[in-house]
Amino acid sequence: MNEVFGKEELLLRAVYPQTKRPDFWDNGHLTSAALKDSKGLSVDRTGNRSLYDSVEYIKNHLNGFIVSITVKACDSVQAELAYLPSEKNPFHSEIHGSKTELELSDVQAFLLSRQARIEFEPEYTFG
Repeated sequence: MNEVFGKEELLLRAVYPQTKRPDFWDNGHLTSAALKDSKGLSVDRTGNRSLYDSVEYIKNHLNGFIVSITVKACDSVQAELAYLPSEKNPFHSEIHGSKTELELSDVQAFLLSRQARIEFEPEYTFG
């Protein structure tokens, strides 16, 4: 893997359920609040893995729902992608609002939340 994100690549994020973060959900749909982080939005890129393998990797390390956002969606809102692997996670990346702002703008977060897709739903349900 390198710093170039493929246009068809997915970015995956673990998201707390409504019972823990009701502001992240509205009638079963992700809200922009789930995509706001002043330190940069932490995600895992699929890289050269299948979606199944990527989801399984996250399930083994984090809890909650797993949602995906396409690289195309990030490009459409002019978000910046940063490949930031760590010793523990070679797939770790971040979505930034711009080259100079780490946090997504309200509009960017809203538009990405509307395009996000739930890839894994834990056993517990909303509310």
